Parts: sequence; structure tokens; C-alpha cells
Amino acid sequence: MTIQANISLPDELFNELERRAPQLEDRSNLIAEALRYFFTTHKEMGGELEQINQYADELNREAEDVLSYQLIHE
Repeated sequence: MTIQANISLPDELFNELERRAPQLEDRSNLIAEALRYFFTTHKEMGGELEQINQYADELNREAEDVLSYQLIHE
């Protein structure tokens, strides 16, 4: 199943796309392939944020400890 979508591209990208894939179907396939590649090589951010939040309290305690040590010894 495919869904038709309208997108806006900068002129230089559209011109390059038109040059490399002059047929409309070829352009659609090229864009779909580029998106698949992007999605497989760039993981979602949700997992990284979960990891940061998981250790946030511990990291904040360490930072407070370092800051309190600096204040005592200045």
C-alpha cells in the first residue's frame, strides 16, 4: 500500500532529484529508499532519553558532591 504525500524541497534538492530520477515513480522510489535508509541508520531518541533519565539522580548527586568539595576547599 502506498500513500500519496506532498512535500516541499529546496530548489537545489528538487533539481537534483529531477535530474537523477526524471520519472515521477522513480522519484517516489528514491525518496522511499532514502527514508528507509535514514530510519535504519538513525535510531529513535526515546531510548537515549530513557537512559539519561535512569541515571539522572545519581549523576546529579555526583555533581553536587563535586561542587560542595570545590566550595569547601576554595
